[in-house]
Amino acid sequence: MKLLIRLQTPTEMASYEGCALALTLATFGHDVQLYLDAPVFGFLMQSDARLHGMIQSLELYDMPPAWLPDDVFSGWITGMLPTDVATQLTLIPEVINSQDFDQILNF
Repeated sequence: MKLLIRLQTPTEMASYEGCALALTLATFGHDVQLYLDAPVFGFLMQSDARLHGMIQSLELYDMPPAWLPDDVFSGWITGMLPTDVATQLTLIPEVINSQDFDQILNF
């Protein structure tokens, strides 16, 4: 199953729950793409936030880099974040077909 999990709620608990679900599903062989919307970006900048640590481990779960909206973060990825987090993020592709995903989950 191919899933898009969109983290968009500005609470650490919601972003943690969504990311934990993504990592769990990836463990069981599902193709999971994370999309981090603007409200959760602040958690990436806090080294003690759970999301900050979880994003660093995407590669261990064979997950692609998480998407960020390019209209907000075009220059921030490499300039504001530690390298170990920035390497696990990429700007969202210009064209996304929702039919490419079996399910889209919003947290």
